[in-house]
Amino acid sequence: MVAIAAILFTSCKKDDDTINSAEAAGKATISMDAVVGTNDFALNTNFTANGKTWNFTQLRYWVSNVILVNAAGVEYMVPNSFYLMEENTAVVTNSNFTYPAGKRENIQLTDIPAGDYTAIKFSVGVSEKYNNNLSLQAGELSQLNGMTNVSWMWATSYIFSSLKGTVNDGTTTKTIAVETGLNTNLKSVTLSLPQALHISSAKESTISLSADVAKITDGVDIMATPTIGASQAAEMTAVAGNYSSKVFTVKSVR
Repeated sequence: MVAIAAILFTSCKKDDDTINSAEAAGKATISMDAVVGTNDFALNTNFTANGKTWNFTQLRYWVSNVILVNAAGVEYMVPNSFYLMEENTAVVTNSNFTYPAGKRENIQLTDIPAGDYTAIKFSVGVSEKYNNNLSLQAGELSQLNGMTNVSWMWATSYIFSSLKGTVNDGTTTKTIAVETGLNTNLKSVTLSLPQALHISSAKESTISLSADVAKITDGVDIMATPTIGASQAAEMTAVAGNYSSKVFTVKSVR
C-alpha cells in the first residue's frame, strides 16, 4: 500500500508540473513606423526623395488578415484583424461626418498562442467578403472613417490606402492623391523575422516594422500621374504592388 501511494503521489506531481509549466497565451505589439527613407515621417514637412521634394498631408492604409508563423511553419491568423493605420488631419467623409485628426502606428494583439514565431504576414487592403458588403462589420471596419469610395466599382467599397500631399520636381509642383482599392489590388506582405520571437504571458513582445512612404510610388511617373485611382488602373496596381514588396521592412523584434 505504501508503494502504491508513492506511485500515485509521483504521478499526480508530474501532472501538476505539466499543467503549471504550460505557457499561457501572450500579447504582442506590431509597430509600423512611417518613414521617408532614413527620416521619420511627418505631415506638412518637406522631404527629399527620388530626386523630388515631397510634402505630405495624409497617409492612411488598412492592415488586415494578420498572420503569425511559428518555428514549425504553423500559421496563427489573428481573428477580425482589420486595422486602420494613419497620420492625417481631420477627414470629412461622404456622410459629412468629420473623422478627427490622428496618428496611429501600433497594433495591439492579444491571446496569441505561446511559442516561437519566425515570420509575420498581413494584407494591405480589405478582403473581398467585407469590401463587397460594407454592412458587414469586423475589427475596425466602418463606413465612418473616410476610407470608402463610390468610384471603385458600381457599389461603394473601401479605399485600401491613401497618400496625399504635393511633389515638386524642381520646376513644377503637383498636388498628389495616390489611392488603391478594388479586390484585385488586395496585396499580401510576408516578412521573415531576424530572429525567433517568443510570445507568452511572461512578457509583452514587439515586432517593429518600417513603412517607407518614399517606396509607395516607386516606378510610377508621379509628375505625369499625380492622381491615382480607379481610372488609372496600371498605376494603381503598381502602387499596390509596392505596398506588397517594397514599403515594409523589419527593424527589430523583442
